[in-house]
Amino acid sequence: MKGAAEMPATSQALDAEAASLAGPDRAFWVDRISGALETGSEGAMPVVADALRAMPADPAVLLLAALAELVANRPDRALVLLKRFGKRYAGGQTAVLLTSLAFGQQKKPTQALAMLDGNGLTSWASIQSCFPCRGTMLDWLREQLTRMRTGHRPVPVRAGPVKRTPTRNAPAGRVASAKAPRASIAQASARAASVVTQSVTDLPRLEAEFTISIVLTDAQAILTEATTEDEPGWFKLREELTRLSLFEGYDELLCLPALRGVDAHWYQIETVRKVLKQYRGRVLLADEVGLGKTVEAGMVMKEYTLRGMADRILILAPASLVGQWRDEMEGKFSLDFATSHDALLRHDPAAFWAQPRVIASLATARRKEHAEILAGLSYDVVAVDEAHHLRDQASASYRLVNGLRKRFLLLLSATPVQNSLLELYNLLTLLKPGVFRTPKEFRAAYMVPGKPREPANRDRLRELMRGVMVRNTRALTALRLPRRHASTLRAVPGEAEAACYAELTRLVRQVVAEGGHRLAAQHLITAAGSSPAAASAAIARFVERTSADASWDALLEQLRALPAGSKETSLLRLLAQNPGDKKMVFIQNRDSMAHLVSVLSRLAIAFVRFDGGMSGPEKDASVAAFRDSVPVILCSESGGEGRNLQFCNTMINFDIPWNPMAIEQRIGRIDRIGQTREVFVFNLVTSGTVEDAILRILDEKINMFELVVGEVGAILGEMEDDGEFSTVVLDAWLQETDTARADAFSRLEDRLMSARQQYEGAKALDDALFGTELDAA
Repeated sequence: MKGAAEMPATSQALDAEAASLAGPDRAFWVDRISGALETGSEGAMPVVADALRAMPADPAVLLLAALAELVANRPDRALVLLKRFGKRYAGGQTAVLLTSLAFGQQKKPTQALAMLDGNGLTSWASIQSCFPCRGTMLDWLREQLTRMRTGHRPVPVRAGPVKRTPTRNAPAGRVASAKAPRASIAQASARAASVVTQSVTDLPRLEAEFTISIVLTDAQAILTEATTEDEPGWFKLREELTRLSLFEGYDELLCLPALRGVDAHWYQIETVRKVLKQYRGRVLLADEVGLGKTVEAGMVMKEYTLRGMADRILILAPASLVGQWRDEMEGKFSLDFATSHDALLRHDPAAFWAQPRVIASLATARRKEHAEILAGLSYDVVAVDEAHHLRDQASASYRLVNGLRKRFLLLLSATPVQNSLLELYNLLTLLKPGVFRTPKEFRAAYMVPGKPREPANRDRLRELMRGVMVRNTRALTALRLPRRHASTLRAVPGEAEAACYAELTRLVRQVVAEGGHRLAAQHLITAAGSSPAAASAAIARFVERTSADASWDALLEQLRALPAGSKETSLLRLLAQNPGDKKMVFIQNRDSMAHLVSVLSRLAIAFVRFDGGMSGPEKDASVAAFRDSVPVILCSESGGEGRNLQFCNTMINFDIPWNPMAIEQRIGRIDRIGQTREVFVFNLVTSGTVEDAILRILDEKINMFELVVGEVGAILGEMEDDGEFSTVVLDAWLQETDTARADAFSRLEDRLMSARQQYEGAKALDDALFGTELDAA
């Protein structure tokens, strides 16, 4: 049964010290929101956001938050909050009034007035009695009702003489301050909530008989009457009692205080609670791209770990996402993982898989020699990213995951259905075998004959899916991402620099043709694309380790004689623009990093470093200095993970990774939920290099920099069977003739465009199939 939304009256406003002692309870948040609303404070919406994070299901907070959205003239967001309220609590006059006001702002006056009339809100006295504000807020209410009745567009009330310039994400208006004494909003909310309480009738009393069995989890903890408190049994019992004390309800998540650099949003917290309580750790997380499925899965794993319920964890992901998963788990959740990139996997596979926490590519894990080892292991949690790759029961990937011994299973996919509803059947059968019976029965009950993507009984299918699936959408979360501006600056190399790059490319192709190591070849080419300094260092190491001919020594001398690289000049020009703005510079190559540190130091440009070789306190100090005083931070590939860097909105990619996911991961450091300013991304490449070709493909063919963070991974996931993106790029670049290279890159372009079309088609299908009925609200 839905709970009654009882709201006690608020006490006097807590000062900051009292708030820190009492904690963010209802009275504290209601008083803060009410004060912000009734004084017309510009900080109302940040207060509302904080309150929703602290108490996402509280009825008073939900109603006041909805009112704040209406004051800001955002009826769509208000209706989202009212929907969350309605799912938890029986109706009420306050919710009815706010809903009708939202309809009025949406230019639906007939529907709004019908709702008021149908619920007895026909007089000013009846409306005023359930409106949770007094003072000048009543003037705002009168204005809204007047415009509703006359059919005009609602206009929010502004404080008389106060003027301000609206920002892109700021509320559209605010309410004038009340000069007369005002009634507490919480008191009005309590009166309104009493109506809700009165509307709930008593249910008939039921009596039932059932058997309760108690199973002792550890026989060694059983004590006899003769046991003394100094004996080991007492210690074992106390230890067991301490462990069991953690098994309280999941309403209070233990993981929240342990997160680093994560502002968990209300829908993520609600999703995690549902996964733990309702789904028992077996669920399909199908949030739209960019809403943080990885964070939700990480919170679930961290919660189970803190409660002593998960020691062994296996995460399976596309190869391009393995490194990103490791960074997320270590940076945000303090969970260390071995990965399939580790040398131990090649030297001793059994020892590698025996480790307690592993992240591996699905393609690696399903190989016969590894799948046989995994079949003999047990896991507490198995998580599979881009889980739509399990859609075929006959595939090696499906057989692997289905055969794993696992207690909890998390499947992540923004597009679980791509071609047929049977794909959904296969995924959900992994979570709850037998819930949909056999494929034949599923077809008969839920699929239109001859139309594999069209459900025959949509409502019943959604009802079944509610037991195994959560899908949050942007429409539900009412979150807006910042506008992103991306520019690629192509530096034209000097004649000598271009000649060195061409000679390096020729020598690398020759080495590979003679059977040389491809990884070394890729390292040399990426170093040359980063900077002449990096190319010099890479060639010097290569010459030292191999029996390279004199051509390599000659090239090394030419590189060392070069002046500053063309990209270096472009970088210095960017740093000189808007010197007061914070700028994050990403540098993948260590030798380029060392070179730029020397250059900026020589030019007296203030900066700090952030790289994987620094200790935790050193990283914290760098971030603090960057936030407070230093305008530039030089980051390595793992820079900034697990830390809030949204005070910066400008990023410069000095060198370009060959893995598009790494580019997107960089952008995600500042272009994320919670960023309130427009984001600027500058990509530096030297014309005629591999990186130049990569950016042309990603930007021109799939519009990478216009996609939501996360969509690139979804698109590349469609190309998983083609091999890693960087490998395909290297193969194309190593072609002997210009024509062969052009043909190879053309095929890559076509495959990328096809993958995007597949993703867009699947996204549209899933939007139509699932709608907004499977959210966590």
